[in-house]
Amino acid sequence: MDILDKELIKQYMDALGNEVFNQTVDLYIEQSKIYLNQLSNAISTKDYSLWQESCHILKSASGNTGLKQVFNKAGDVEYSRQNFEQLAKDLDELHELNDVSIVQIQKWLAQS
Repeated sequence: MDILDKELIKQYMDALGNEVFNQTVDLYIEQSKIYLNQLSNAISTKDYSLWQESCHILKSASGNTGLKQVFNKAGDVEYSRQNFEQLAKDLDELHELNDVSIVQIQKWLAQS
């Protein structure tokens, strides 16, 4: 599966312009750290509500940036009622997908 939704990214770039879309990606990079920290806090405090809220925000932000795999994973676990040990594994996967996706979108934008 592709990491990026390149068609969606192209549509955003056409609609917003390259500079604004690049700023959107930069903002996502900074904010995704906050959302991932909130997910970690949800695990620490065993708070399903915070988990759901943070997944939803991460899902929306990654979807609006064309990060397909982060969007899909966040959506898959958003309403999860798995034990928090499993959610910690899901969070590790989200971190990894997010890191890989950020590298990929930055490379792709540099070539565009």
